[in-house]
Parts: sequence; C-alpha cells; structure tokens
Amino acid sequence: MSNHRKVAIFWDYENCSPPLHSQGHAIVNGIRRIAHVFGYVTSFKAYLDISSQSPKSVGFRSDLQSSGVSMTDCPHNGRKDVVDKMILVDMLAFANDHPSPATVILIAGDRDYAYAVSTLRLRQYNVVLIVPPAPNIPQSLESQASVVVDW
Repeated sequence: MSNHRKVAIFWDYENCSPPLHSQGHAIVNGIRRIAHVFGYVTSFKAYLDISSQSPKSVGFRSDLQSSGVSMTDCPHNGRKDVVDKMILVDMLAFANDHPSPATVILIAGDRDYAYAVSTLRLRQYNVVLIVPPAPNIPQSLESQASVVVDW
C-alpha cells in the first residue's frame, strides 16, 4: 500500500477497552504499526464517557493520551449510543475532508457501524476493522470491512 495515504483511527474505547493491566503505549504502538501499512496517521481518537470510567483507568488513559491518542469525552447524560453516533459523524467528516484513497481504521465490534463502513467502502475508502476478542462479532460488520484484524 502507498504511504502517502491519510489514515484516521476511531476507537470505541467504551466497548473495546483493553485490560487495565495492559500498557497503553504498547497498545498504541501495535495499532500504529497496523496503520502505517496503509499510510500516515492524521487522527487517532478514542471515544468514551470519562465519568463512567474506573478511577484505576486514569493512568492507562493518561498513557494513551501521551502516546498520541485524543481522548474524546462522550457524556451520556441519560442518552444511549452517544459514542457510536460521535464516531459515525467523525468518520464521515474525515471522509468529507479527505477524498479517497484514504483509510479509516475502526476499533469496534458493534453492528451499528456496518452501514457506515459499507458506505465508505462504496466510495473507495479502505476500512480496516480491529475487533475485540469476542465470539459474537456481527458478520454484518466484518463482511463490510476491507481488512479485519483481531485485537
């Protein structure tokens, strides 16, 4: 793949958070290695409701942030699917601002992203899906991605 292509990473941290004993910088380096196969990273965002996170995760989140991940706070305030909606809008904004060829990396396992992934693929975006270790990742999501990588 050509390294002049732009890559944006969108991480549903709320539903795909790594174990707290993990090292944030090591996880970011692994994701970065995958991203650099497709081009250079212009944006790396993780989405979560910070108020609902365990106090033990502060150090881990700090490690992610110091490794270049923008932590995007998505307060639920009694609403559902806040993270999903923010990721969907940001992915489409990236596509609007960066014509294909470009790559979107989505770290998620939720079927709600399938239509957006399919739409990006139809417009010749490369979509890499990184999925959590779960037995029930929807086929409707995985089948739309250009590449699927297990977490």
